[in-house]
Amino acid sequence: MKITKIILLFVLCLLWQSLAFAYEHTYAVVVGVAKYQISSNNLNYAASDADKFRVFLMSPAGGNVPAENICLLKNEKATKSNIQYYAKRLFAKAKANDRVIFFFSGHGTKNGLYPHDVNFFGENVLLYEELKELLRATEAHTKLVFVDACQAGGIVNSRSGSTSPQKNNSFDGYDIAFMQSSESYQTSRESQVLQQGVFTYFLIKGLTGEADKNGNSKITIGELFDYVYKKTKNYSEGTQTPVMYGNFDVRLIVGYRR
Repeated sequence: MKITKIILLFVLCLLWQSLAFAYEHTYAVVVGVAKYQISSNNLNYAASDADKFRVFLMSPAGGNVPAENICLLKNEKATKSNIQYYAKRLFAKAKANDRVIFFFSGHGTKNGLYPHDVNFFGENVLLYEELKELLRATEAHTKLVFVDACQAGGIVNSRSGSTSPQKNNSFDGYDIAFMQSSESYQTSRESQVLQQGVFTYFLIKGLTGEADKNGNSKITIGELFDYVYKKTKNYSEGTQTPVMYGNFDVRLIVGYRR
């Protein structure tokens, strides 16, 4: 009788874990802006960052996301109106058991992200509050945001100072995580050696297996942040420290080692 109960508890535990981390479909908006309407703002690798993140999503490690479930917006196509339009359109397809992902590489400020058509007057900034509204509108219970931009940590409105993700209860009942490349007062670096944004480089490295700290072939959001935080901070010699906040289970699976 005791053996039967132990087996039953074990099966229930495995079932709970699979349900806690399962999602049916993924819908992603991937944005990279290297060329700006204001040419003095141009970057080197933001557009290729977006390309590489899209490739990751379509790989086995990223969940084999179908191409039609990913909207890639780069440079001239990455206007504020396009980002909002395609995010609304694609995220509207997601159901409760699906997940949505928003990735951005480009310039940013404490209040939001710089699309291609931002101007000298600060018009057309995609405010973080507007991004949150796009996420609130979708039915998906799993929402992931990755931002590689200067002052990206402004969305948190406080300094983390550690590898501990900050909790926020404004999305109760959901797994939502915002992972940003830098604190609200820091610059996010590009690396000629890496040929990428430093944060994005380690983000993809972590997601494809290097963040698998316990060796179980599953990358959790907690493992990923710990890896990206340490690698980015070390590479930048302490000048760039990623931040994460949201309302999520640190065991949420975001990638697989293949």
